[in-house]
Amino acid sequence: MTAAATAAEERGTDISELLGLHTRGAQLILAVYVVSNVMFVTATANRLDHVWPAYLAVALVTVGGFVVTRPHPDPFPRVLTFAVLGIVVASSALVLYALPDSGALGRATWYLGANTWLLWFLILRRRILLAWAGGIAMLVETIVWAQYAGRGALDGLVLASPQVLLLAIATLFGGALRRATWRINALARRSVDAAAAAGAVAAAREVQDQRADELAEVVVPVLTVLATGEPLDDATRAEIMRVEAQLRDSVRGHGLALPPIVAAATRARSRGVNVTLLDDLGVPLSPGETDAVVRAVEDALDAAADGTVTARLLPPGREELLTVVSLGATDVSRVALPRGAAA
Repeated sequence: MTAAATAAEERGTDISELLGLHTRGAQLILAVYVVSNVMFVTATANRLDHVWPAYLAVALVTVGGFVVTRPHPDPFPRVLTFAVLGIVVASSALVLYALPDSGALGRATWYLGANTWLLWFLILRRRILLAWAGGIAMLVETIVWAQYAGRGALDGLVLASPQVLLLAIATLFGGALRRATWRINALARRSVDAAAAAGAVAAAREVQDQRADELAEVVVPVLTVLATGEPLDDATRAEIMRVEAQLRDSVRGHGLALPPIVAAATRARSRGVNVTLLDDLGVPLSPGETDAVVRAVEDALDAAADGTVTARLLPPGREELLTVVSLGATDVSRVALPRGAAA
């Protein structure tokens, strides 16, 4: 899995992903937005006092459309947000400059809907306060223009106020979408947790089955002999004692019950050595630690001719990983394996 995929998984679904901004449908909507604005400018050019500002404004809002529909995790980048707000303010000023001071305006006020569309996307992409600031700026611009054009401030308020209602709708809609994404992400996390728990249970069951198979392989032959009720000879008794020692090692010294150590312990016990394996570490060994531990314990067991050999993995936090104490008839030896030396 790549770093980007990992980051996306940790982030979860956001509104931009729900909107499908990377899809052909989003590209089609953007195309309709651009074409509609160009058509409005072209169709109302004869009503304008100045035509070039309107065409410059439509070029700006087209750039803004491409910016706000750019796929990016939410919240939308602050730098791009301010760029879009600049487009809203600039395009509004350009169109207002081009509008006539009197007469019907009709679709010549297309900039209101076009810029509200840009602000909608900013709201949905978690830039609510900045989007409202852009909407208020557009409203103030329109009121100021209407006042200076002789139409009256109230005319400008009536002209631009419906856009405020649209921003309110966008805010409510964005809140609903955010709640939906939270629920989706919560369900996704619960699904991942459930899958992880199921995997852990399955792994534990697999380990249990494996241990049961290993136990059956060792114990069943001995139990079969005992179930016959026939007298036991010395070889059978020795085999039963070997099995008992192996079972004890697998329980008390699970981390040391490795094939080379088990074989060395069997050889030592056949010579009359009392072998004890203890695992107080409780966690798996690394490959380097395993090799070092196997060498140390195997050497001590093969060197013992009689007496007792006790090998112990020490608890976490100790400076030493392993100790092997050999008590012979004439000597005592202790081997300690530091954790650093086993790396």
